[in-house]
Amino acid sequence: MHEKGHEQPMASSEDRKQEPTVNRHTFVPHYLGVLSNNFIWSQSRFFLEAYGTGVNEIRVISVLADCPNLTATGLCDALVMNKSIVSRTVRDLLQKGLIQSDGTGRKQQLTLTDEGYVLNARIVKISLAREKRLLNGLSESDKVILLGYLARMAKNLEYAGDFESLLRELGMEE
Repeated sequence: MHEKGHEQPMASSEDRKQEPTVNRHTFVPHYLGVLSNNFIWSQSRFFLEAYGTGVNEIRVISVLADCPNLTATGLCDALVMNKSIVSRTVRDLLQKGLIQSDGTGRKQQLTLTDEGYVLNARIVKISLAREKRLLNGLSESDKVILLGYLARMAKNLEYAGDFESLLRELGMEE
């Protein structure tokens, strides 16, 4: 750190070469982000054009097809999605007639309508075919191993996100 009013000279590009960097080719979160962003973006674009539903709507429909009678809170937990996004998505799906509610308020249970189940069948067919293409060249046992690694990483998310202990371990406490 430097004192206010005492600017340090900018480092030359030669000096910067000595500073640590993250190599995106060996940084697992980079690949996870690229895969997720690209896969979801292209799926969202397709489903918006073909069926008038976006990625958040698709995610809610998929969860309700698998776990009917969830509340909005249950959807938030299942999708690890923000309450306001779930609320807006549920409202849109109700207006489109793709889901129905057994009432109002926080405890309302949500289910797919017949039209929602028809759309879900298309979503499932397309999603599984895209997954097969994404995993082209991997065996079924490779997929099982990959899913095991991903499940382990998912369990580590809370630990990885504990910045207080991380900064303490790195000696970077403020």
